[in-house]
Amino acid sequence: MMKKTVTQTFLMAGAALMLVGFGGTTTQASQTSTSYQHKATKVKWHKGTPKSVRGNFKTKKYGADLMMETRIRAKSTWFWGSGMPIQKGYNVHYKKTGHNHYVIRYDAHASGMFKGGKKLTMSVNKVGKNIKVFGYSNVFYKY
Repeated sequence: MMKKTVTQTFLMAGAALMLVGFGGTTTQASQTSTSYQHKATKVKWHKGTPKSVRGNFKTKKYGADLMMETRIRAKSTWFWGSGMPIQKGYNVHYKKTGHNHYVIRYDAHASGMFKGGKKLTMSVNKVGKNIKVFGYSNVFYKY
C-alpha cells in the first residue's frame, strides 16, 4: 500500500512540474549567421575532348614490367594495358567537374575480353603536364 502511494505521489509531482515548468530561466544568445547561397550550375557535356588533356601518355613500368598507355585525341580515345585488349573510344564527350578535373564519356566496340559499351566514362585529373586516371594509382606521363 505504501509503495503504491509513493509511486502515485511521484507521478503527480512529475505531471505538475511538466505543466508548471521547472521555474528556472534559460537565456540563449542570439546567433546571426551569414550564409551565401550559390545557384547550383548544371555541368553540360561538350563534344570532343578538352585541349588541356589531349596527347599521348604512358606509365612507367611497374610490377613485372607492366605498363599502360593512353592516347586522347580531339574526337577519340585509345587505351591499352599490358596483356589486355586495346580499347578504342569514339563519340567522345566531356564535362569539367573541377579545377583540372574532367570526366570523359565515350562509346567503344568489343575487343577480345573487353565487352565494349555505350556511355563509358573515364575520370581524368591533369597534374602539371601529366594526367591521373581515376581507378589507377599510376601517373600517366606525357611522351
